[in-house]
Amino acid sequence: MKNVIFLTLVHFFSAHVGQSQSFTVSGSVLYNPKLNDCFQEVPCLQDTAFTNAEDWIAPKAAVNIMVKGTDRVTKTDPMGHYSIDVPSDRDTLQFLYIGHNRLEVPVDGRKILDIKLTPTPIPVIERLLDLIMPEIDAGKFPDIDETARKASVNRATARDVLWLVLGNTPMKAHYPGEFIPDYRFAE
Repeated sequence: MKNVIFLTLVHFFSAHVGQSQSFTVSGSVLYNPKLNDCFQEVPCLQDTAFTNAEDWIAPKAAVNIMVKGTDRVTKTDPMGHYSIDVPSDRDTLQFLYIGHNRLEVPVDGRKILDIKLTPTPIPVIERLLDLIMPEIDAGKFPDIDETARKASVNRATARDVLWLVLGNTPMKAHYPGEFIPDYRFAE
């Protein structure tokens, strides 16, 4: 009987310890407006992306932040600041902003995460549009994985450009079960 009581207490306390790992992560999402001047060329973005710290400023509002694999979402305020509750220090935050590279950043126990977004280069978007538009014009819906492979981009980038072309309703209708980035989801 003592063993049963002891095991019950251990289970009870371990459940509460696991729940107490939830904490708040906050920070700023920054971008460099000078990168928009070299938006067309990938080498330019790579050369200047992390040079002068003073060039990085807070973006407009509405950068979406979500805890990967959960329904926890928020977005940046007008000054580029955010705060979001994460269930554990092993979670990953996703940062989504139209026209910018999607970022996935492991929390790793950090309570402050300042993020730098870089624009998606126009040649990447043009390659994707060159693959997507003929199929859309023919009344077909492109395979996301095949499009990503042909354009030499990651799947998320291909899906996001396809979403920008089609919009939410057709994407949800023709790609059921696919995560569709609704950039308006966080109020």
